Amino acid sequence: MMENLQHRGKDSAGVAIYDRENVQEDEYIVKVFTKDVVGALSKVSTALATAGADIRSIKINTLRGFGFDKYIVRTTEDRLSDIVEKVNLTGLAKVISIGRKMEIIKDVGVAEELEKNFRISEMHGTHGLGHVRFSTESGVDIFHAHPFQSLKYPDIALVHNGQITNYWKVREKLERKGATFETENDSELIVHYVVEMLKRGLGLQEILKTSVKELDGPFSYIISTADSIGMVRDKLGLRPLLVYEGENLKAAASEESALRIFGNSGKIRGLRPGEVVCWKRN
Repeated sequence: MMENLQHRGKDSAGVAIYDRENVQEDEYIVKVFTKDVVGALSKVSTALATAGADIRSIKINTLRGFGFDKYIVRTTEDRLSDIVEKVNLTGLAKVISIGRKMEIIKDVGVAEELEKNFRISEMHGTHGLGHVRFSTESGVDIFHAHPFQSLKYPDIALVHNGQITNYWKVREKLERKGATFETENDSELIVHYVVEMLKRGLGLQEILKTSVKELDGPFSYIISTADSIGMVRDKLGLRPLLVYEGENLKAAASEESALRIFGNSGKIRGLRPGEVVCWKRN
């Protein structure tokens, strides 16, 4: 699907994959980007231990002299912020993602390179997101690549097309409520917006409907949780979003070409302006 949409952007590519059905409640995947493959290992391990994380396994992946490392740790959710802070303060590493059932793999370059370097097609999972990016306003690096997540709230990821024109107004409100932004990318804003609503006890479908009213600009986005995928199109329908619904598979994309790879057994349709669709795993 991502390769069929490659013409939409070649700056970066990324995926969020959900798996680990029998994961222990206090076990998390911490993905870390390191600038010094050799020197960072001991510093990151020490930082994790200092933050109260018990390291169960480490998988090192070196690419272009950088590390794309995967730590499985046991910890508690209230220590996640401390884990991010301690790792980032090493000066040699930065957390890419944290999840119990989700891991994010992203990098600069195209989808074909992401597949070659990380073997995405060999991974197993129940559902996920993918994105190819063309930068319009923010930087081109691994941390501005999609999917985005809130490092304080695991297992939620987002991909987004368009702009949020009331970004600074909404960001100010979210920061007053405790949201911590890693970038100035408006896609990250949507994640924090959804997380704040979830913390209030609202359901995903209700949150997405509210976002259509409260977020301004041309946009469409898809957001995933441990058991659901939701998507929305802006109220004027200025950014495209289509869904495919087959007997054993559901998918969404910004262009029909990405959905035609599944054949003609399912139905493809475009979301109406302001429409929300939510799918939940049985």
